[in-house]
Amino acid sequence: MPGVSRIEGLDDCLRFCDKLPENAMRVTTTAMREASKKTARQIRQKTPQRFRRLVKYKVFKGQVTGNMNALIGLFNKRQKANGSSQVPDWFKAYWKNYGTLKHRDPSHKFDEPIKKNARRRNNEGQPAENFFEGAIAGWEGPFMEAFNQSMKEQENKLYDR
Repeated sequence: MPGVSRIEGLDDCLRFCDKLPENAMRVTTTAMREASKKTARQIRQKTPQRFRRLVKYKVFKGQVTGNMNALIGLFNKRQKANGSSQVPDWFKAYWKNYGTLKHRDPSHKFDEPIKKNARRRNNEGQPAENFFEGAIAGWEGPFMEAFNQSMKEQENKLYDR
């Protein structure tokens, strides 16, 4: 009489494999969100005080490619400074970063040329400070470090280690 062998845990293994794609997306999304949060905090510290509240992050899945994306930067929320100005702070941050009129940053490619205006108070404009380029410098290292650490934590949680 031949021996009968029995595999135990096969149902658990198959159930785990069925959930693998959604678990992988959840783990990746969580890791990207935590890494983006840490990187946004670092960028916020290097941004001028007035514009720090504009530094935000977004993590989303691309509809066409299906890839996970993380955007970190100054986001326009149409917020007005102290309720007195008609120009949102995002535009003021943009102008302070890239300059205006004659003092525009020559290394930045602008979509529109400077428009001539006879009623303008000042034809010189605001000088470019390029604060945002300095704030985002070196973001790759901390992002990847936080991402890898979070992936390991999520993996351990997923596999009950």
